[in-house]
Amino acid sequence: MKKVILFNFNGTITNTKFLAIDMYNEIAEKQGYKRILEEDVSYLSTLSIRDRCKVLNLPIYKMPLVGIAIKRRSQKYISNLKPVDGIKETLELLKKEGYKLGFTTSNNQNVISEFLINNSINIFDYSQFSFSPLSKSKDISSFLKKYDLKTEEVVYVGDELRDIKAAKRNGLFCVAVSWGFDSVELLNTGHADKVIATPKEILDVL
Repeated sequence: MKKVILFNFNGTITNTKFLAIDMYNEIAEKQGYKRILEEDVSYLSTLSIRDRCKVLNLPIYKMPLVGIAIKRRSQKYISNLKPVDGIKETLELLKKEGYKLGFTTSNNQNVISEFLINNSINIFDYSQFSFSPLSKSKDISSFLKKYDLKTEEVVYVGDELRDIKAAKRNGLFCVAVSWGFDSVELLNTGHADKVIATPKEILDVL
């Protein structure tokens, strides 16, 4: 059996970095947190979530609520985003070679359906929707149980250190991508099985 390739959606299939920053800045202005400026992005991408919160004067205990608020505000824009350059072609090649495709996301199901149809990539075999963007390990575990998949049958692809940690907790082979929010420097601290710079490299890993 060919492996199932499980993608984290935001940041891996579509680049939501600057959308999330815009949504965060709206919240920051109201709550008195430090806004993220364009020149801050590169430095923040090297920091853990805890250290980012310190820099932004955002209490760490409020991060889950802020994360959910960012997700909620983002929903009306997600369907109009474009896929990461090269990801559509890579997904099509993976399907052609017989791999099964899945994704995990905390986005609204209707929003994701619109995005996939709008971009002609409604080709996923599996999906896992959750409420919180901060429950990655639980989401992966639920995905494996939902589809009765063994850990050795799944390869996880994500763009954050959190993705790597969640994949490792669930015993999955993990591919980290450098086109999301977290820098390669930060991703390397998670010891992913492979760190890649372009979608087509996924094919080389399998």
